[in-house]
Amino acid sequence: MDKKQAHFEALGYEPLRMKPAHFASGFFMALSGGVHANELLNKVAVTKANKGLLEEYAPEEVVARLRKDKLIAETMTQADVELLRIQVNGVVNNDDAMYPAFSPYRPKGNDYTFISPRVLTRANRTDGYAGHFVATVLAATSAGRGVLEFARAVSAESPGTLEHFVNPLLPHGEDEPAGLSESYGSKYGELTPARIERTAGEMQTQTGALARLCGNLGDHGRYRQIRHLVLGLLAWLMSHLLGTSAVRAAAPILLFDFLGEKEGSVRSQSQTCYARLRETVRSAYRELAAAGRFSADPVAERVFARRDREEDDDFRFLEQHFGDLALRMGYAQPRASRVPQKHFELQADTLRTLMLSVLDSDAAVAVTLEDVCARLKDTWSVVVGGAATDPETLRRQGYFGFDEADLQRNAVAFADRLKSLNLAVEPSDGLVLCARDVGDVS
Repeated sequence: MDKKQAHFEALGYEPLRMKPAHFASGFFMALSGGVHANELLNKVAVTKANKGLLEEYAPEEVVARLRKDKLIAETMTQADVELLRIQVNGVVNNDDAMYPAFSPYRPKGNDYTFISPRVLTRANRTDGYAGHFVATVLAATSAGRGVLEFARAVSAESPGTLEHFVNPLLPHGEDEPAGLSESYGSKYGELTPARIERTAGEMQTQTGALARLCGNLGDHGRYRQIRHLVLGLLAWLMSHLLGTSAVRAAAPILLFDFLGEKEGSVRSQSQTCYARLRETVRSAYRELAAAGRFSADPVAERVFARRDREEDDDFRFLEQHFGDLALRMGYAQPRASRVPQKHFELQADTLRTLMLSVLDSDAAVAVTLEDVCARLKDTWSVVVGGAATDPETLRRQGYFGFDEADLQRNAVAFADRLKSLNLAVEPSDGLVLCARDVGDVS
């Protein structure tokens, strides 16, 4: 057994240090089946590099290329073009996942912030084929196929403002075949129908929530639809990662802190929750091996042994994958890498995504805060203290150090956050109703 086979048998994809742009590129490549070279886009959009801007990436060379291709007026100065490059960089590198992709550079990967299938480019898959894996599993169920149809429709919509802006730099020929299925199969293995069906069954609840999310995004703008869809897909992937990693334990919960009290008991237990789940993921391959889930034991075969340390295998990549995913998708804070203790705290866009995945598609249908909290826990393992069973759930999983009053205050803070996002209203004291658009709630 080698590392890629172990990744394939454990998770179905390789757990790399992944940003949302990496995942989105892999997912939409799986849907479109095509990629583009995007050489000119890359040379214009890259404004800095570790080795400096060399050869055709140098400012004067970029200006010469644009003039040669008649893409800028002769009156444009070097300073004008540099300002334009900064603006292009801001559009296609919003996720900081873009790198100089052509000679003399040799980056490990390059992914643009997704605004159109025309920015999908061939590069080493820095998502470890996670996007391909998720798309493959979703295609196995009717709800999942609905999600894929929504994603195709959104990606194929008429070009928006951002795509129009970079349009002169984009290719106008036919796409090249992406070849994701073939390269995935050669590197990792075949996802058999039985395995796809099993994974689809395990993720049935989350896939249904994605379908509900898509139904609730109809009145949003295209780029917001894409952003919420990608965040929803990352929530799906996180649930798959945690569910697979919790081999011998109960389905893990995520305790989110909305109080903002750095020394508070909820913050302390949320930090404990983050640390515990990080260790759960780091230990996943050992636990899977002990449970006989691999065709051969990668731990016994020392597949992940460090060259400089004989006594232990190195599974830090699992911990890093979990940390990157949690931070980038808006589950964990603070983002600063030097802060040792992180906690779970939903960011606004991610919170809206999760809410739209559990709320009724009829904007006028409202549910109580307790019902919403129960749905979030049952679907995404999100716990804020607002469901009647939350105290017992937390105690059963070993979280102590706070009383029910702490959780109630956290639930109130959560409700206040929903109100600020126009997702909840309090028509009378103590009654909080949640809906897709509270303006329609009577």
